[in-house]
Amino acid sequence: MLHLEADLTFDIEVPGEGSRPGGSLHGTVRASGNHVVISSDDIMSVAGQPSRDAVRGVAAELARLGLAVEVVGPDGSIVTLGAVSAPALQRLVTRSRHMRLGSWSRVLRAVVARRPSAPGAVDLTSSGLPPGTPWPPVPLRPMPRVVTTTHDPVGGRGHPRLYLADTSVPGAERRVGVFELPLDGVVIGSAEGAGLRLEGVDDVQAEIVRTDDDEYELVARSARVLSTVGGLQLPRQTLRTGSRIQLGTWRLSYVRDEFADHGRPYGGRIGGELGRQRTQPKPDYRNRPGF
Repeated sequence: MLHLEADLTFDIEVPGEGSRPGGSLHGTVRASGNHVVISSDDIMSVAGQPSRDAVRGVAAELARLGLAVEVVGPDGSIVTLGAVSAPALQRLVTRSRHMRLGSWSRVLRAVVARRPSAPGAVDLTSSGLPPGTPWPPVPLRPMPRVVTTTHDPVGGRGHPRLYLADTSVPGAERRVGVFELPLDGVVIGSAEGAGLRLEGVDDVQAEIVRTDDDEYELVARSARVLSTVGGLQLPRQTLRTGSRIQLGTWRLSYVRDEFADHGRPYGGRIGGELGRQRTQPKPDYRNRPGF
């Protein structure tokens, strides 16, 4: 059974067409658990746009999912579709056991509003606007998605780089430099042999290395001066585009072109959280001799 939590506000402006005046629809969508409430004082202006058969089909699908969607107008509830208990008389009228009417008077006004001659009625299908969000605003069937990897086809590309600035003087104007990361990484420190020399840090402050999975990671080497990524102090941390590195008073931002900034498991910067994800298959270039 689906569990929903939502609190949304929507506004739809529909221009007039010919002799038909324009209209607007303002309302809210609130959901808690399996109950969704769609509320609008202007709901009568678009009432009845779907056919009765389509509404019955939606109601049956909502019931299968264990959801109840209530449509509320200015005078109260008009109809609830889905996982509901409908009286026998209403079942005879609606020809569905998944539709519960709010009151006969509100339903009658909705039926009148669906007629083309109703004043103020808005035909969304002929307004010239792009198609709206399918109604109801919940998935009714599984949506297939193409699964792809985010490996760089040849490895080591993506223009990995660091943007760096000294923050030792609060409020002072800062000059931002750019350091192009070598393919195999770099040693960062204040010693002469460091690939990236920064004043005020340890002789060997940290190291950025490239792993066999074509990821770049920051490895902390100093116990005297902190090395953090996104505020976290760990011995070894994977870098993603936008990662903020703090080495003493130096602030560095890591950037790599998106096609090579892998993420996990199959796309995005960091990928999905709060779950156990499978790893990506080994890219073709790692099967070639000499890697």
